[in-house]
Amino acid sequence: MDHEQMRKDLECITQKRAMVAGESMGVVLQRVDVVSREPSLPSQMQHYLSKRSYLKALDWLDDPEAPHVI
Repeated sequence: MDHEQMRKDLECITQKRAMVAGESMGVVLQRVDVVSREPSLPSQMQHYLSKRSYLKALDWLDDPEAPHVI
């Protein structure tokens, strides 16, 4: 998982960052969906992405060791 790209995509989805010119929300969501199926993805991140809990996924990127409520 490319953490920097994932952060940018999640920030676009949650409207914390402007969409890159020429990209659509569909493209960003598709990229996140592809990452969510990576076998090497940490289980907590996989859970957040599969449930579309994008804010929690962003929090996890900031601190994977913090206690996160599912």
